[in-house]
Amino acid sequence: MKFAELITFREIIGDEPTLAKLHAILKKYRRLEVIFLLAKLNCLLGTWQNAPNFDLDDRFSNYLLPGFRRELQAIRGAKNWKVVFSRLGILYLIKQACIACAEDGELLNTRSAHSDIGICFLLANDLLLPFIPLPSDGVLKRMASLLPFTDYISHDHYPMEIGRTQIIFEEIAGAPTLTARKDYIDIRALFQERLGLDYKTFCELIFGCATKFLNVKLEELEKNPEAAVLRTRYFSKSRISADKVTQFLSKITCTEAEFVDGVTKWKDRPGDDLTLFQANPLLEIVEDTHACLDPGFLIEKAGRGLYWTLFFEVEGDKRSNLAAFWGTVFELYVNHILKESYGAGGTFIPQPKFANGDAAFDACIREERSLLVFEHKSSVIRADAKYGGDAAKLKAELDAKFIEGDTENKKGLSQLSNHLVRFLRGELLTDVDRREIDKIYPIMVCLESSMVSPYLGHYLNERFGEIFRRRDFPQMVVTPVFTLGISDVENLLGFLQSFKLADILESYHSKNKTMLTSISSSDVPILKNARPQRNLVKERFSTFADEMIKTFCGEGPEVVSSDPADR
Repeated sequence: MKFAELITFREIIGDEPTLAKLHAILKKYRRLEVIFLLAKLNCLLGTWQNAPNFDLDDRFSNYLLPGFRRELQAIRGAKNWKVVFSRLGILYLIKQACIACAEDGELLNTRSAHSDIGICFLLANDLLLPFIPLPSDGVLKRMASLLPFTDYISHDHYPMEIGRTQIIFEEIAGAPTLTARKDYIDIRALFQERLGLDYKTFCELIFGCATKFLNVKLEELEKNPEAAVLRTRYFSKSRISADKVTQFLSKITCTEAEFVDGVTKWKDRPGDDLTLFQANPLLEIVEDTHACLDPGFLIEKAGRGLYWTLFFEVEGDKRSNLAAFWGTVFELYVNHILKESYGAGGTFIPQPKFANGDAAFDACIREERSLLVFEHKSSVIRADAKYGGDAAKLKAELDAKFIEGDTENKKGLSQLSNHLVRFLRGELLTDVDRREIDKIYPIMVCLESSMVSPYLGHYLNERFGEIFRRRDFPQMVVTPVFTLGISDVENLLGFLQSFKLADILESYHSKNKTMLTSISSSDVPILKNARPQRNLVKERFSTFADEMIKTFCGEGPEVVSSDPADR
């Protein structure tokens, strides 16, 4: 993973940035012009991708900030690891354009207008920060500052996420353990009913749309303005009917007026709260002409966003019922991929129970005299706690969903601790006796991607140390708690046929004692030269991709449009 630091208004201009200064510039220009320009920049710069494009950033910043080339060069220096443009900055400016720009303002067709937009980027890079952390700030406050940025950094997991949703909808959703439940929800039928098309067609259309925007090149756009827009005829050679394409676009697209109305209603939310973009990544700029506000949010619709697409199509109690049921679906999914992938000589135990029949952990793996115990969490962090830099709100949200729970239901770390205490006090755990175990590895697997942001693993370990009293059990080694994102688990599947999971975790911890970064973004020496074997989630994405090609093309590697201007 590559990181970059943002170049700011304070650095270049030497003045104090304010929202009023930003709005004073934006209000001069026509709103749709500004939004469309920013959307095109987002596609061209590829800011949604993992690696910053320093050369392209330099090229665009020299054009949009021609009067500050010398200052930019000095700030970047020889290493050139600073940038003007970021995904978060572009989306923040689109949001501010909805608030400040005039509907009938000036066109963005002059060098002066383009330079104004360059200044807006510098202002945004300052205003995005809810606050600047001080060296004396604790872990929680640092997390509150970093979380919005890390949440919008793409980790290039979309193939895994799409493979995950295909397994969930095709295999997990119809599993007998689910269909026998009183709270069972047929998510496939519900998706068809509420969206007007089946989940697979929806995902194929998402991926088809994304191919239009994922790799837009400046040279292509200069020759063909159509390279930055999508029309329904783009799918005219596919096997999907025009009616279904129209129905699909209606679910992921909004008009300029609808988008502005949404931003206006949410204007009191933190500036770095961009959940509105996730709901509608396409903007209809004129009839049947769609711009992509963010390719990353678009492709996510076929992955982790598929559930949220369905969630927002239901209402009232049905939403809470679906959310509760999805927790069970997630638990079964994690156990399914671990069970199918694990082959390193240990024993995988799904949904273990204590001798009296009480549910214990969500899963266990016994590896000789080591026991790995899992808690799977599908909970998500609310937007008002994730964005805006409010450390108190973030703490309360983490406590409620991942650390303590409430007085009636312990959750996350407290749940892990309670079950560990019962086991260590002598209760049998699906025939596993504590006298046969020397070391225990507590593991929390999270669907929420923000749970593997920098500092969060360190913070959770601090809290686990407060909750679980290791000194009460001196005869047992209990390691730090390992917080894994679901993508971390999926990335490890190809190694679990050859390596014990305990050895992988020990190797990771040997290089990351403070747990500041996730296992996927850290050095794991034991895996350094290892070749992964079968990964069933990657396989499922490959199957999906092959089927999608047939849907769109019959044969061939690319999605083909009938419009020569789109090629």
